[in-house]
Amino acid sequence: MHMIYEMRYSYFGRSGWKSAVATDKEQLFDEARLDTRHYFLEKIALRSLADQSDRDFGLIVLSAEDLPERHKSRLQQVCGDMLGERAHVIFRAPDSAGACFQRYRKATFTSDPWTAQIVLDDDDAVSVDFTARLRAEALAAKQLRAPGEDYCFVSHARGVTAVLRDGTMSLRHRVNAATNLGLACVAPTASRRQPFGIAHKKILERRPVRVIYSRAPAYIRAVHDSNDSKAQYSDAVVKAEDMARLHEAFPLLQDLMVDWPLADDATRVEAAA
Repeated sequence: MHMIYEMRYSYFGRSGWKSAVATDKEQLFDEARLDTRHYFLEKIALRSLADQSDRDFGLIVLSAEDLPERHKSRLQQVCGDMLGERAHVIFRAPDSAGACFQRYRKATFTSDPWTAQIVLDDDDAVSVDFTARLRAEALAAKQLRAPGEDYCFVSHARGVTAVLRDGTMSLRHRVNAATNLGLACVAPTASRRQPFGIAHKKILERRPVRVIYSRAPAYIRAVHDSNDSKAQYSDAVVKAEDMARLHEAFPLLQDLMVDWPLADDATRVEAAA
C-alpha cells in the first residue's frame, strides 16, 4: 500500500477552510511569514517525517506557482536534504488543492492498487511510529470496510498541542475523534477519494471512518502566532511523568525545546532531570 503524506505550503488556491492570509498573496508571500513557515516546516513537520521508523512513504508538498524564487529553491532544498527522493515538491497555479494532489498522485504513484493519503500541515508533526501504525490500520480498514464502500477514513484521536508563544512552549493534551491531524483516506489508488475538500469535523456523520484511540499520542498540533488555521487548545497541561513517552514519540522535541523552553512547571521538572 502506498503511504503518501500530502502537505500544502503557502499554496494560493482552494483547499477547504482558509485564513484571511491564504486569500491575499501579499500577506501569503510576506518575507517574514515565509521565514517563519520555513522554520516550523524544517523543525517540526519534516523532522517528524525524517524520524519515521517505517521509511517506506512519500511526501507531496503543494506550493504556489507564484511563490518567490528564493523560497521555491529553499523549499526544494530542505525537502530533498531531509527526505531525499521520498519528497515531491510541486508548484501549481490557483486550483483545488485536492485536484492538484490527485493528478500528481495518480501520475506518479502507480505501483500499488491501494493508497493511504495522509494530511500533514507544514507546522505539525506525526509520531515516530505513525507510518508503521497507520500502515497496519490502513490494511485492516481495507479488509474490513463496510459493504459497498470503496474507501475508509482513519482518524487518530490522541495527540498533543504545542503552544509556541512568547519564546516558550506549553504542551497540552488533545483528544479529538474527528481531527484533521494525520487524517488518512484509505482508497484504491485510482479512486477519486481524498482527504481534501471534505468537512473533516463531520466525518463521523458523513464518512466511513475508523477512529483509533490510544494512550500514545499520534501527532503534535503546533499553535503559534502565524497559524493558518484556528488556534484552539485545552487547559490540560502535559505532566512531568508523561515527558519520557513524548520524547520517545517525538525526538524532535529535544531540539525544539532549545529554541522554546518549556513554560509549565508540570513538564519542566522532568525535562531538566
